[in-house]
Amino acid sequence: MPLEKNNRSKIPRVLEGWFLETARTFPWRTVDTPWGRLISEFMAQQTQIERVAERWPSVVARFPTPESMAKSDEQEILALWQGLGYYRRARHLKASAELICKMYSGVVPDTVEELLTLPGVGKYTAGAIASIAYGKREPIVDANVHRVLCRISNRSGDPVPSEWTWEEASKLALNCDEIKIFNEALMEFGAVVCSPKKPDCMKCPLQNSCASYKSGTQFEVPTPKEPAKKKKVFHYAVVMEHGDELAFEQRGDKGLWSRMWQVPTVESTVELTSSQVAVQLGVNDQLKYLDTIQHSLSHRSISLSIFSCKCARDARFHWFQWDSLAELPLASAQRKVLAVHYLR
Repeated sequence: MPLEKNNRSKIPRVLEGWFLETARTFPWRTVDTPWGRLISEFMAQQTQIERVAERWPSVVARFPTPESMAKSDEQEILALWQGLGYYRRARHLKASAELICKMYSGVVPDTVEELLTLPGVGKYTAGAIASIAYGKREPIVDANVHRVLCRISNRSGDPVPSEWTWEEASKLALNCDEIKIFNEALMEFGAVVCSPKKPDCMKCPLQNSCASYKSGTQFEVPTPKEPAKKKKVFHYAVVMEHGDELAFEQRGDKGLWSRMWQVPTVESTVELTSSQVAVQLGVNDQLKYLDTIQHSLSHRSISLSIFSCKCARDARFHWFQWDSLAELPLASAQRKVLAVHYLR
């Protein structure tokens, strides 16, 4: 059922007041620009907000305008993105910067329709930028907003996001005082109070308006999404040394960690022996086994076995010295590989 009519005006008023008193401090709220907001939204997709807050200042300092990013080398952006995961977002952000410069004179567009033309920008991100950066009365729905609205109405069964949630968010957007404050408040409220597993109902300013709290179903609403079964794969990383240099290869344009760098690695859906790994890499020297670590991603579980060997300077690979690796775009799994090698 839809939100009660009196709640459509009450909820925005309460949440705006709550947010103004309790809002967390993030750098993009302190230095508030449309471009900075766009960067923060790209970075925050499927990444903990605390990690985004740590990395955002360095990205904005290096790329203070869309033009500065559009003219940059993609590898530099990927290097700054290390540890945030989902590196496709970094490539989409660069492509968006290029399009902003080409189509919008270097200014982040202010309408949902124009924002949706940017690579990697969907309905939620477009609504967030239009409303929070430009004050347009546009709704937003992410997992936090969906959960809040479903709990208030005691509504189960809707996918994230749902047509119903967007409709209710649109009605609330029309009834708030300041859309910039309300939309941020709605997201933040879902993150820190109306959280997925442990909603803090005793501190909730919407307690009297919440149908699921009154029914005692707040831990069941919305219907939990069945976790996707992760695919188990096996990676075999070989740290090849030639003097003070290490061998690296660049991954392809598509798929996992695309365009990032890695030590020579064999990937398999079945377990391999060290001899099989050596044959696939064309390494005649005996591989020294170091360790096997588990690296979990949202869609797969990687058993990552790490080896090392001394070898000739093979022209198939690129060779880098240790002190140059900080600037090389490496996924966190590869950083783990190098840490294991360094400690051994």
